[in-house]
Amino acid sequence: MSSKTSRSTPADAAHLKPNTIGAFGLTFMVVAVAAPLTAMASNLSLSLGFGVGAGTVGLLVVVALALAVFASAFVALARYVTNAGAYYAFIGFGLGRTVGSGAAFVATTAYNMAAAGMAAATGYFLGLTVESMLGFDAPWYVYAAVALVLTAWFGRRGVEIAKHLITVVSIMQFVMLLVLAVAVAVQRPEGWTVDVFSPSAMLDGNVALTLAFCVLSFVGFEATAIYGEEARAARTSIKTATYASIVLLVGVFVIATWSLVAAFDDVKAVASEDPGALVFATADIYLGAWSGNLLSILVTISFFAASVAFHNMAARYHFSLGRAELLPPVLATVHPRWGTPAAASALQSAISVLVLAPFVISGADPIINLFPMVSGVTSVSLISLMVGCCASILVAVHRNKLPRTNTWAAIVAPIVAGVCLLVLLGVIVANYSDVTGSTKLLVILMPVLPIGAAVYGALRQRRIGNRNELSVID
Repeated sequence: MSSKTSRSTPADAAHLKPNTIGAFGLTFMVVAVAAPLTAMASNLSLSLGFGVGAGTVGLLVVVALALAVFASAFVALARYVTNAGAYYAFIGFGLGRTVGSGAAFVATTAYNMAAAGMAAATGYFLGLTVESMLGFDAPWYVYAAVALVLTAWFGRRGVEIAKHLITVVSIMQFVMLLVLAVAVAVQRPEGWTVDVFSPSAMLDGNVALTLAFCVLSFVGFEATAIYGEEARAARTSIKTATYASIVLLVGVFVIATWSLVAAFDDVKAVASEDPGALVFATADIYLGAWSGNLLSILVTISFFAASVAFHNMAARYHFSLGRAELLPPVLATVHPRWGTPAAASALQSAISVLVLAPFVISGADPIINLFPMVSGVTSVSLISLMVGCCASILVAVHRNKLPRTNTWAAIVAPIVAGVCLLVLLGVIVANYSDVTGSTKLLVILMPVLPIGAAVYGALRQRRIGNRNELSVID
């Protein structure tokens, strides 16, 4: 197979501004989606309290290894397919346009839900922070509206601006978690034991819950390929950023989680009392009361950075689907000055407003009521898409669309990763109420939403035939 193929896009198709982000910026786009500080205060604290407790540290490494194997296959496919709707083109490359289009709408649904959820969380925690520091009380949706306006502005200006915000916020999170870990190491060195990596620790408790939350803490490195069209030296940048983000995140999560375990005689008992307060309580003990307000500010900013990251990812899917005529072509409009997906970005902001409106009208709590829906839909959708990528690679190799020169990346990695991800998906689905923290029928039925989106995308593709863009292949 020739590695050079003509572009499948029309000659007059819109393209995003090239050479606006490099490997360094791509890495932190992934980190922003993971939101380390908020993941520590939510997913991983919940795992410490209601999952396997201290064994969470070991399972983080296990999950990271599985994702690293998937990354080998992901990077191999990224060498041949570049598109602002990454999984869309990746899956369609091997499994065909119909399946790829269905996958595109699954990803679009997940990222739009996540963007709205992060905006709501930003508003919620900003309200708590302002009330704590200034004594001023206002509804969460007032602050969420501010977050949405700022997110829309960053989305309109593009990754050239967003990457600076996200990089600074990510580094601030790393520094805070590292300072806390050092404080625990100095004051309670005996708490740091290798028992957290023992099989007995990793299997002691609700393994399913911990696996689900560990996956949620890492999933999101599709961002490296989503920005491929805008990246400098795209192939090299995507490869570097994908591996760098995994290494960086596993290092941060393992050290930070291990420090929480080391901070207490029985972290499971402490975390189960109030998981959301675990990080704050640890900082209060080992750093002092001054850290509380700083942590509140950083958590709020972390949620906002995640909101911007998910907004950008959803907008680029809108753009890609508009360019492919799976959504109205106006969404493929590029801002004349900034080279950004302006119409697609505006649509994402509108969708966030529509998602949040029922919670505002009903007076529902965004954390208790909205987050379970977002976490469940996002985890099921994105892991399913990763499995689809593995299948796509194997089929593409079988059809000689991808070379067999690298047996590991083209055959072994997608098989191993696909099996591991299928097991993880099964665990999440079988324990869905534990993952979402809710037994409400509406929450349990939320996975029907991406399934419906997939059916619509596939039917829409069948209707328009093969005249649309699927991938940009270099």
